[in-house]
Amino acid sequence: MRTRLIPRFKPNYNWKEWFAAFSFWRDDLTLYERKFASKFNNSYGLMFSYGRVAIYSLLKVWGLRNSEIICPAYTCVVVPNAIVLSGNIPKFIDSEKTNYNMDIDLIEKSITKKTGAIIVTHLFGNPINAKKIELIVKKSEQKFRKKIYIIQDCAHSFQANWDSVPVTSYGDASIFGLNVSKIINSIFGGMVTTNDQKTYEKLIEFRKNVFKEPTIFSEIKRLIYFISVFFCFYPRIFSLVNLISRFGVLDSFIKYYSNKIDFPKDWDTLPKKIETRVGLIQLKKYESNIKFRRELSKFYREKLKDSKKIKFNADIPGATYSQISCKCYDKEKIIENGLKKGIEFGEVLEYCIPYMTFYKKYKDLDYPNALRFSKETINLPLVKRNYRQRIVNFLN
Repeated sequence: MRTRLIPRFKPNYNWKEWFAAFSFWRDDLTLYERKFASKFNNSYGLMFSYGRVAIYSLLKVWGLRNSEIICPAYTCVVVPNAIVLSGNIPKFIDSEKTNYNMDIDLIEKSITKKTGAIIVTHLFGNPINAKKIELIVKKSEQKFRKKIYIIQDCAHSFQANWDSVPVTSYGDASIFGLNVSKIINSIFGGMVTTNDQKTYEKLIEFRKNVFKEPTIFSEIKRLIYFISVFFCFYPRIFSLVNLISRFGVLDSFIKYYSNKIDFPKDWDTLPKKIETRVGLIQLKKYESNIKFRRELSKFYREKLKDSKKIKFNADIPGATYSQISCKCYDKEKIIENGLKKGIEFGEVLEYCIPYMTFYKKYKDLDYPNALRFSKETINLPLVKRNYRQRIVNFLN
């Protein structure tokens, strides 16, 4: 492995985040929630400790219990974790053949009188036809004479749009993940946005009754984590970090899940003050971060269109590229050889959920497309111009 390793992503931090992190006198939670909701075309916003907790809280305040919650088979495992822990049942949907997102036709066939909600995930920043899903749900509501909620899962997509309309304009609520790997972040955290005042008011009451204030010790831990993140993604330092992580030493910091259905220990803690301060700064960088990702995706697609190692799915207008994903013919070889050449290729979702040991009891079908994507997909490094040609040369 080279002494300089290009990380697959690096948070866009500068002195402004540092100033915000050390502004201990400020508590910007309400301001952050309001500005975040406005940025993404919703009336109300409420922050939680994690994006998965935002999903859990919505299902709770809507009174869903023992309901089937439709979600992708190929998504982050924290999504069905939130469903199960809220007392509901995940109903998995296979991916489209040429798209990471759920197959809309299968969604329509899977809605029954047991369906309580649909989690519409726009995976890796690729929008799904949210308008069509809303029409399908309205038709199903009339058929079954019940409310079926729609959650736009924007953890990977934020302001992705379909036919120039933000996906957050559809459904009953949207959720966002805000850890350091996302388009913008608040170090950790998750956000719910909605245009429904009743949902918002119920969430406020739920958060007030269930969640506790963070301790000073937890604030200090988050500050230390922020400082570590700032430095560890520089190529020289990241080489050591990556080497250590390969021995599992950093799993508690970098893994999204364990081998069971659970939440992080601090799931029921209110957001840390440092998170809201850093989040406000990051919110101002959203447009520039999206511009960077769209330009980089275009570069990769043009330069790697004839690659014999990787292949892109069809580009979807309105994508925001939390990750720039592609299929490869020998994933393990590319990842290992990439490290030898000083390049880290990402492997965000290396699993198909219904085939995981602790989710097999919820598997009622086969999910061939989702399973194939889990075995073939890598994410290309989100890097500035001076590193791009090295990546292109390696993959061509």
